[in-house]
Amino acid sequence: MSRHVVILLLFTILILPLVTARQAHAEPPFKVNITKAVNYLINRINPALDLIYESDEAGDHWLRREFSSFNWRYHQTYWLYSDNLFAAYALEPFWSDAANRIRNALNRYQVPSSGLFEVVIGEPIPIIRNAVDYVVESSSDYVIVARKHDSPVISYGLYTDLICYRSLQLFIQGRTNEAHRSLRQAISLWNGRGLDDWSFRIVDGFYSNQKLALLLYTSEVVGLKFAAYTEMERHLWSMQLGDGGLASLSNSEGKPMGSSNTETTALALLIYNEALIRSVRSRVQAFEESFLGFYAVSLIFLLVTAASLLPSRKVRSLRPAKN
Repeated sequence: MSRHVVILLLFTILILPLVTARQAHAEPPFKVNITKAVNYLINRINPALDLIYESDEAGDHWLRREFSSFNWRYHQTYWLYSDNLFAAYALEPFWSDAANRIRNALNRYQVPSSGLFEVVIGEPIPIIRNAVDYVVESSSDYVIVARKHDSPVISYGLYTDLICYRSLQLFIQGRTNEAHRSLRQAISLWNGRGLDDWSFRIVDGFYSNQKLALLLYTSEVVGLKFAAYTEMERHLWSMQLGDGGLASLSNSEGKPMGSSNTETTALALLIYNEALIRSVRSRVQAFEESFLGFYAVSLIFLLVTAASLLPSRKVRSLRPAKN
């Protein structure tokens, strides 16, 4: 071995720990943004309810169009589904005590599942139906509501969030290739400013930032990498406002508008809950293994049954018959 090679090896051995240490202490991307988003959610927990209110938006709540007697403001409105369900899991890796408090509050109300949002945490869901909003509990100071997808009408349309929920639904069923095809449809709606789906084109002309966060989270779960991911992630965090929350909407130029809200901020944080992502993926693997096991047992049963039903043949003897 030459002297130069020996020197190079010694240099590599000496410098490698420094490189490893530098990598280990490297700041994750958007760390400052993530910290601000976590604080945004924590600061909006009602200690009496252990729930986070919807937003600081001023003016009348849009639920007044559904319930004529709805007199509460946005900061008095607490959604079990989806806001606080998402927030509980969003805060889990950053502030577990707060996450547990919210989760216990959700369990305390014993409201049946939403039939949709639970797919984000790896629970199978039925056919996706249109949403119906319910008032769970109210007082003069607050109202607790839940959105459940139990309408008799099946949801359809080129809405990014629906596509993402369907992609997760397919993935949890073990239909990975179909889940990827479905999610690619959502990715194709990205135009550099937002997701150009039916909400933007037909409904109101605004981009929905919670859909962008949901798309990025879904891609992490189903394991689909794509070229525009970094651009989308950067754009998502550009929606962060001074209070630390993410604006729920952006205008046609892709600039944030209106106030931040719990749902968008929580979905953005879910992207970085690696333990949850691994948990959802492990459930899919367990489902696939159990399905394969069931398929194998069923096949063996069919073969045994078929064999037992076949007509028996008489065996000819090679010995001469006795007189």
